[in-house]
Amino acid sequence: MKKRILCFIMLFYLIFALYTMVFSQNNYNKIDVSFKDIVLKGQGGIYNLHGETFYYNNKLYAPVSNVIKALGGEGILNKEENEITIRNYKDFPECNSLKGEVFAYGMIMSIDYQSRKLEIEQYLDDNSIELPSKLEVKKDVNIILERNDKKMNLDFVDLKAGDRIGLILDKEKNVRAIILSK
Repeated sequence: MKKRILCFIMLFYLIFALYTMVFSQNNYNKIDVSFKDIVLKGQGGIYNLHGETFYYNNKLYAPVSNVIKALGGEGILNKEENEITIRNYKDFPECNSLKGEVFAYGMIMSIDYQSRKLEIEQYLDDNSIELPSKLEVKKDVNIILERNDKKMNLDFVDLKAGDRIGLILDKEKNVRAIILSK
């Protein structure tokens, strides 16, 4: 009999402890929302958000990751600080010389948009590796225009002869990234 009473008291205590933990949270609000099928359109493309967006208090809520993609940018999550850094451009990884990549500076002398080839005049210093003057540009090349503290992505067709650029070439000596500073 004492074991039953003791088990009942322990069970009651566990249920009460769980109840107070769950419902004592300050961040817990129950809200009524209406889900909407929304299409996000932007420079980064078109994204169909079936059941992922909702209206609440005359405001539209959508996943941050999809909004960033539609804008053509990227988001970086810092888990330690609980913050998201949003960029309106897509950055690229730095040159990795251990993987055979090469970084070079130069000026565009001519561009063949159809065959995706650049002819450059390379700026050489004591540490430079001399490259061929005609370089093939990858289809998924990432091009960033930097001006002061602003950055934006460009398309290959936005480049022109006379632009001064930094290039990252992969191990096959194809251009994977271009930095254009103005």
